[in-house]
Amino acid sequence: MLTNTDAAETVEWPTLPAKRAAPSPWIWLPYIWLFIASTRALSSWLSIGVGSDTPDLEADVSGSFLDRTVLQGLMALGLVVLGRRAERTKTILARNKWLVMLFIYMGLSVLWSNFPAISLRRWFRLLGTLIMALVALTEQSPLEALRALFRRLYLLHIPLSIITIKYFRNIGVAWSRDGSEVSWVGLAVHKNNLGQVAMCSGLVSTWQVLQNWSRKKLTVDLALLVLTLWVLRGPPTARSSTSIIGFIVGALVLFGLQPMRKRPGKVVRGARILGAVAVVALAVMPVFEAIEWNPLEVVVESSGRDMTFTGRTGLWKDVLNNAAKNPVLGVGIGAFWVGPIGYAMYPLENWSRVTPRWRPGQGHNGYVDVCVDLGAIGILLVVIVIGYAFAGALADFKKNFELGRLRLTLLVSIVLNNITESSLLKGTHSLWFLFLLVAINVPTKKVTGCDRRAEILER
Repeated sequence: MLTNTDAAETVEWPTLPAKRAAPSPWIWLPYIWLFIASTRALSSWLSIGVGSDTPDLEADVSGSFLDRTVLQGLMALGLVVLGRRAERTKTILARNKWLVMLFIYMGLSVLWSNFPAISLRRWFRLLGTLIMALVALTEQSPLEALRALFRRLYLLHIPLSIITIKYFRNIGVAWSRDGSEVSWVGLAVHKNNLGQVAMCSGLVSTWQVLQNWSRKKLTVDLALLVLTLWVLRGPPTARSSTSIIGFIVGALVLFGLQPMRKRPGKVVRGARILGAVAVVALAVMPVFEAIEWNPLEVVVESSGRDMTFTGRTGLWKDVLNNAAKNPVLGVGIGAFWVGPIGYAMYPLENWSRVTPRWRPGQGHNGYVDVCVDLGAIGILLVVIVIGYAFAGALADFKKNFELGRLRLTLLVSIVLNNITESSLLKGTHSLWFLFLLVAINVPTKKVTGCDRRAEILER
């Protein structure tokens, strides 16, 4: 970790270096993991049938030998890579102690889980995602590693999803349980998963366009952005509203930061002002309630939802009622959403009155799911990790503006997405992987006098 003296000697990294450091071939390890997380498990690809808008929870609960073998192989190779980069890995982990504590606590929660085998398997997947994220972030240039990961993923995922939606509908299209509504799933398992991929693809494409606008190298990024917006729009009957809102908010962050490229110090001041505004808004909410006008309701209804968030509020009450039985420690990592074996143990009374024949596989709120799995301790650790992630992203603006802007944008969108969807602490969920990639604080590179001269000559 850098001392105050080190920080004083740090210079700004160039926003657009003349020659970008290409990532090593090992970057394909996290790419394969991220591609699987963004699409479907290998076992699912081998048993493709008629689409359904309900992911196969049973497959996740019972596990698959093929999936375990592939993921364990990637983890083993990832550990080999991190062993070769031991110093960088230790430095990053030392900089992210709260995240390490969260993973240790998740591992300990297996001890009091009602389903220890399931909890242990899901914790290993979480650990695997951390290993893959560290492989990417221990590259010589973490920013270029992220750029390569995202571009390679979305340039393949989005066009192939469109092809399956248009021409291979048994793969790319799903129907509701009663067959009355159609939704687009593309290469993913659910419309919301495809929406989340499209949300991040749109933000990364917009980020690339803003970087390259003055250089007029926009063809690929603009084309990907147009295709992504088409996917994000979805069919009229089944759109991922949460992902659309996440993209809009993230895009506003990107455009809002664009004028500050030469004045990164204003970003931190602006973040403090926004934080103060948020505190004031929370303080005056009772006033709005007194006059019977809720601005949040106006925003929610303008997005096509009602204040129940399509029935989610009843589900949240059910999950929190179960969380209240183990308020401090929770039921154990991944031990709540375990399919039929948990139905009697974890009743969902409000949900069952509305939808008695089917139960979801998640709480549609990442923070509620963390609360029931890991209790008050777990939610506190997650909040601290998120807080340090935002602080690290703001600190990056003075060292590497584009890295800070990418991190802040994706963090805002992922944190918002988890209000009505759940990806936090989901081992093979694409948004959890992306969260780790942008939440982990990579130590500042100390630049020496020789490095300064070499950088000037390279320019």
